[in-house]
Amino acid sequence: MHYAPLILPAGLVLAACAAVPTGPEISTGTTVVAVTALYRERIMLPPGHVLTVRIEDVSRADAPAVVLAEGSEPLTGAPPYRVSLGFPTAQIDPRHTYAARAEIRDVTGALVFITDTRHAVLTQGAPASAEIVLKSAR
Repeated sequence: MHYAPLILPAGLVLAACAAVPTGPEISTGTTVVAVTALYRERIMLPPGHVLTVRIEDVSRADAPAVVLAEGSEPLTGAPPYRVSLGFPTAQIDPRHTYAARAEIRDVTGALVFITDTRHAVLTQGAPASAEIVLKSAR
């Protein structure tokens, strides 16, 4: 009974911490990944270019990646470009590996910039965000 006055406040602190959402969940059942895409070239792309960002399950080396979420938007202004993609949390398997990928295409659909490295997200200690430096495809 000597430690009783310490147990109640400690329990309240732990309960308060447990109620605060952590990680990528923004609401019950939805996971959001924030992606920032940029390129190092000091150019402004003319109107009509489109940025496409995907979150993919890249766990299987011998199979195509499974797309969990995808978003496209026309580019305006200078980089960096920020995109948030949401999808059901139930689609995430903690044993799998997930990656963010981005590309920029011009008005005709020709590839201008692309991701050339893996940007891990969500599982195995990876964050729910990625900063992607795109490389020129030309």
